Amino acid sequence: MWLFYAFLGPPFWALVHILDSHCVGNVFYRPWMGVITSSLATMFILLLGLCILPLVEWQFPDWHYIALALLAGGLIQLGQGFYFQALEKTEAGIVAAYGNFTPTLMPLASYYLMGDVLQPCYYLAIGVLVLASICFCLIDVSRQGNGHSIVLMLMASTAQISAILIEKFVFSHITFFMGFVTIIFGVALSGVLPLVVVPSVRKAFRCNLPKIKPLAPLILGIEIANVIALYFSQRAVDLGSPSLAAAMETTVPGYTFVLGILMFSLKHRYGNEAACYRLRTKLVLVGIMTAGIMQIV
Repeated sequence: MWLFYAFLGPPFWALVHILDSHCVGNVFYRPWMGVITSSLATMFILLLGLCILPLVEWQFPDWHYIALALLAGGLIQLGQGFYFQALEKTEAGIVAAYGNFTPTLMPLASYYLMGDVLQPCYYLAIGVLVLASICFCLIDVSRQGNGHSIVLMLMASTAQISAILIEKFVFSHITFFMGFVTIIFGVALSGVLPLVVVPSVRKAFRCNLPKIKPLAPLILGIEIANVIALYFSQRAVDLGSPSLAAAMETTVPGYTFVLGILMFSLKHRYGNEAACYRLRTKLVLVGIMTAGIMQIV
């Protein structure tokens, strides 16, 4: 069942990457403004979600599981901060490829911290997926000589790995619904706090607000897609192995390139012309990723 959820997440991640890249390049005065706007949008979504609480069964968990879930949310948001900085330097598809440091390092982290051991064929499949992602990175470096984004996404992936391992622990002790809601609240809270406590952040946000307001529906839509992607990702972690769940997200660069090319072709406002650079090579790499997925399936 975990595979079903793992398959559904990557298209939503790809859409989020493309639209986030548009906002970083055309809307936000500073890349980290994406952390603030996405957190405010998430708070709004959570407020709307309160309406369904009477319709579901839930039990308030112990405080230490709440603390861990909030920590996982904060780590996700920390990774988001590095991710938005990387989007300023590199187009969305390549940033998505750099994010595949997560499945590269996850099997090691799962083995040493949780004793998670996979069958050899799964390690081979992860290797194929990671190799294809490295090739995506090399295309970008050969074109732009851009190593700064690699460092940023390595830090983002480190935060993501820590969050996933904490999520797995939390989901094993409390219901998925309560764990997911608490983690998302942690994501939103950690992003809003700088706006509340740091005067320079508030000043920058006020200056950027006239440009953000007209695009509030777009920003809300991006965050809805982001929350859906997080739901599928975390549900896959809950039901399956963190290493395999992370491995399935190596398909995000392929989705991002294909979707980016389509969106740029249909509407030049979104997507990126850079996605067409060495298109044939990228499509071959998408095929290699598909072969890697088939080994997992």
